Amino acid sequence: MSRRNRLVKVVTAIAALSLLAAACGDDEPAAVVDTSAIEAEAAAAQSEAESAHAEAHAAQEAADAAAAQAAEALAAFEQAQADAAAAGEADAAAAAAAQAELDAALAAAEAAQAAAEAAQADAMAAQADAEAAQDEAMAAQEAAMMEPEAASIIRFAFAPDPVWDWLTDTGLLAQWEEENNIRIHTSSTWDEFTYFAGGHGDIVSMGTQEIPVLENETSITTVTFGKYNFQRSPMMRRAGDPYETLADIPLGSNICVSSPVSNTGFWTVLADQLHGIDYRVGGGDYNLIVNDHFVNPTNLLRGDCEAAVVIPEAAVPHLRAGEIEIMYGGRMPFQLYNEFSGLNDGKNHVMSNLFTATEEWYDSHPREVAAFLELWQIGIAEWEENTADIVRAYPQHFAVEDEADVEFTVQFMQGANDWFVESVYLDQEWIDNEVAIYDFMTELHPDNPNGLPVGYPAPRYEVVGP
Repeated sequence: MSRRNRLVKVVTAIAALSLLAAACGDDEPAAVVDTSAIEAEAAAAQSEAESAHAEAHAAQEAADAAAAQAAEALAAFEQAQADAAAAGEADAAAAAAAQAELDAALAAAEAAQAAAEAAQADAMAAQADAEAAQDEAMAAQEAAMMEPEAASIIRFAFAPDPVWDWLTDTGLLAQWEEENNIRIHTSSTWDEFTYFAGGHGDIVSMGTQEIPVLENETSITTVTFGKYNFQRSPMMRRAGDPYETLADIPLGSNICVSSPVSNTGFWTVLADQLHGIDYRVGGGDYNLIVNDHFVNPTNLLRGDCEAAVVIPEAAVPHLRAGEIEIMYGGRMPFQLYNEFSGLNDGKNHVMSNLFTATEEWYDSHPREVAAFLELWQIGIAEWEENTADIVRAYPQHFAVEDEADVEFTVQFMQGANDWFVESVYLDQEWIDNEVAIYDFMTELHPDNPNGLPVGYPAPRYEVVGP
């Protein structure tokens, strides 16, 4: 092969290598992923990829330089050939010099080719390193995205509840937990006040009147953000007894109650405002005996007390049989509030179950608060649509066993007697009228556990929208 042909082949090869180097080194790097939220390994891999691309660009520049050098060598060779032809035999010295220049050009071209091949090899290696580093970064990011975030936990204490059981057994609770990445750890108790006072929960279902008492007696600061059940425990008598109101019962008589607070907090205010009676556990004008809701109907019928304040569902069989009757014209506390409050906003008031959290937990968990209310609004919708089915599914919550008791319960809770709210969400007007009962609590006997001091710190209520 002639020297010229060899040199042309070199230049052609260098040009091809230059194009290949451009394909490898001049492409923009793959889109850089945002590694701010992934592990340091991904960030390091991305940095390595960028360095590899810089090396590839440097290799390309070397290849381009080699190609330029080869082109110069070719030009020198052609000039040397022209010079040799012009000199001919007449000028042998000039021909020899041209031949030497040709040999030098060929050596330079071959050296340029070797340099170009080495530069191209470096560029290819750098490109491979860049792609590997980029793949590593993407894999790290995908792994971080696939790793599930730890579920948030809500510790919730409340009384046994049929709607909660329904949400659990229908899978609605599990669906909500999955969608919101929240788990609710429950503690079932009829004495939520004591449980919460011990610092064992994040959220508790608590009566309106219990909240300022809790704050006054403990160091707990609360936030109330939702509602669920109205205060529903009516005062009951044995059928045939002449008592229409508390004022008709002889002073000093035994009255069966479920707690020193809770519904007793409502009846102590009503007794003071309507009758001027001191009604409290541990003193006052009557002897209040504390027992479980579901025991008190039997205690009343047995004559252990002259009246009993009991949740209606604990007395269903006796109410249906006509053995026990509800005093105050058959009305429950939330239907009696306007008798002494002077308020009439067209809404029911005085709750036995508000959703109340510690202030520290509430302020740091806005997402969980909103999701919690959403869950209970689902529960309310389920109750309204499936009342009879829920009562039949959980008769233990209503002290019912046969179909007649189930039907009585369903009918009893229709219309104005339904103690479930229509919406768990608060509004400011409702809050203002609800907390008005606190002022009445400042007028109670100083030894009344439901009393509040004048100038008490007002509990915090917050409106949380759906």
